[in-house]
Amino acid sequence: MNNIKKAQTTAEIKAFKNTDFSDATELTNKQLAQMKPSHYRNMANYEPIKKTVNVRLDADVLEWLQSAGKGYQTRMNAILRNAMLHSS
Repeated sequence: MNNIKKAQTTAEIKAFKNTDFSDATELTNKQLAQMKPSHYRNMANYEPIKKTVNVRLDADVLEWLQSAGKGYQTRMNAILRNAMLHSS
């Protein structure tokens, strides 16, 4: 991180620490449980950015993914997304 960016980040942290939240209402556990990241609010319009990567997989895992036919990379992405969303 360059010095200018580091100074900006430090200033933002200090400004946040000095913020008065005393008039903010406290959220209930139910409200907190319903919260989702902003990019998931409207999943109908959600289009994630795709990145190309090289992955080394066990041969049997790759064969299993490919055994259902075309679209194994999409299936792999869905499996990983499900794991990501259900991780704690």
